[in-house]
Amino acid sequence: MKNKSLPFLSKTKYLDGLKCDKLLWYEYNRKEDLPEVDSSTQAIMDQGTAVGKLAQTLFPGGIAIQRDYKPDKQSEKSLESAKLRKPLFEAGFIFKQAYALVDILNPVANDAWDLIEVKSSSSVKDEHYYDVAFQKYTYEGAGLKIRKCYLMYINNQYVRKGKIEPEKLFAEEDVTKQADALIPEIEANIADMFEAIRKKIAPQVKIGRHCSSPYSCPLQDTCWDFLPKKGDIFCLYSGKKKAYELLERGVLSIADIKEDVKLSDKQSIQVECHKTSLPYVDKKGIKDFIDTLEYPLYFLDFETINPAIPAYDNTKPFETIPFQYSLYVIKCKGMKPEHHSYLAPGDKDPRPEILKQLKTLLGNSGSVIAYNASFEKTVLRHASEAYPKYQGWVSTLEERVIDLLVPFRSFLYYHPGQEGSASLKKVLPVLTKSNYDNMEIADGGMASIEYCRVTFGQNIAAKERQRVRAALEKYCDLDTKGMIEILEGLRRESS
Repeated sequence: MKNKSLPFLSKTKYLDGLKCDKLLWYEYNRKEDLPEVDSSTQAIMDQGTAVGKLAQTLFPGGIAIQRDYKPDKQSEKSLESAKLRKPLFEAGFIFKQAYALVDILNPVANDAWDLIEVKSSSSVKDEHYYDVAFQKYTYEGAGLKIRKCYLMYINNQYVRKGKIEPEKLFAEEDVTKQADALIPEIEANIADMFEAIRKKIAPQVKIGRHCSSPYSCPLQDTCWDFLPKKGDIFCLYSGKKKAYELLERGVLSIADIKEDVKLSDKQSIQVECHKTSLPYVDKKGIKDFIDTLEYPLYFLDFETINPAIPAYDNTKPFETIPFQYSLYVIKCKGMKPEHHSYLAPGDKDPRPEILKQLKTLLGNSGSVIAYNASFEKTVLRHASEAYPKYQGWVSTLEERVIDLLVPFRSFLYYHPGQEGSASLKKVLPVLTKSNYDNMEIADGGMASIEYCRVTFGQNIAAKERQRVRAALEKYCDLDTKGMIEILEGLRRESS
């Protein structure tokens, strides 16, 4: 353990301490052993920064306090700026062992301030109250008079029409009462946290629901590494509660679950498969599913974005917007698939072009096959709501959509290699010879992040943009090609 003074506990670390003593201990004593922030988390952080900057425009004449990573220096600058009685952005204050940066401090009457915490979510959540309470405790302790505390968040009913209107994009809720109710426990919490931090070895904390709520813990791989590498009890279908019960009994592997444990039918199938290492196949059920398909077969997959700040007119915050599709068409049984695809340039709303192309390509008959088809249906439905001339077509098209997830979600087929998941990424390698290994872009989240980066980011070289777009084409192509292979795999298994 490193020897160092621990003069301040930041708001972020306080919230981590409420979540888990062990995580807090690592942040102070073995920070180098924590994993680097992954691209998904970084994208969320970047979005939060963009939302925060936009919220600042609602307070003209405000002063942005340049970040100093020494809390006492930041506090000195912030207290000096507070004398000007102007809105303050990113002001930092210390009180005893607490240190917090405020998104916005707005001056009000009687030398008081309103504290405004900006969140890139579409509602106020319970954890936000602890966030604001810590800030109010710190700022009042530093000598500021806080009149009200507000949570500013995204109004998900706002529809962009032209230039973004921050006053309509943001909603605000007074959370002073909730924050005040939590303040009395803060000093005791801080004392407990520093006691944990000063321990020579990391506190022992049982794994539990707190590991993933209200956010996923970066120590999860470390704390959960006692579980088997494959087939652990947390792979049980809809079985989190059951898994924790089994864990208390010392059962770690699905294959070790005994007959006296009460299981659902699907869980029982899983246990048998993991014990025998053989797949379960309901040949009749699979055949009945395949018999519902009508040629031509259309295999469709979308990639999408859902930005907090709407990127295009006629979109809402967090609305799912397609920027890419891949479509394979098999006109008759035994015929070679025809491929069609589209990847939007990004300079305008991609939905009209996608709707136009698909209306032509998908014809008037045949099964439209998607994996987790409710997603594709929702994307098309929302797009047609923005462009009503396509609503009738989309409504008719929905009746032709078949969900390839159904045989796996229904456990007509289950392979122990699925690890309890019916996702395309898990099903494809166990039923076919294909997989997503060595793919530069290997999941939808990364596809969205990379598309946004090279499309809306600043100073992106043409070569880099071209490289990412090629990777996007390759990924979306595999998603649809994989569905064809999965269907063929099901045919083999049911014969």
